[in-house]
Amino acid sequence: MERIVKDIDDIVKIVRFPGWQNTSEGKREIKKALLSVIYRKYKIKDEEIRNKAYEYIEMYY
Repeated sequence: MERIVKDIDDIVKIVRFPGWQNTSEGKREIKKALLSVIYRKYKIKDEEIRNKAYEYIEMYY
């Protein structure tokens, strides 16, 4: 679990930009990055987990 959180943190820090939460492009890029970690790397297909992870990112990044 700790590894996936670190991977998400690392990719979000690369993709985000100031004010990303207020743009459709920023939201789209974060969601794509999140998908690449959760689905492609860890093979987690649970949409609820992805949504919760995105909500956390949107709130704290």
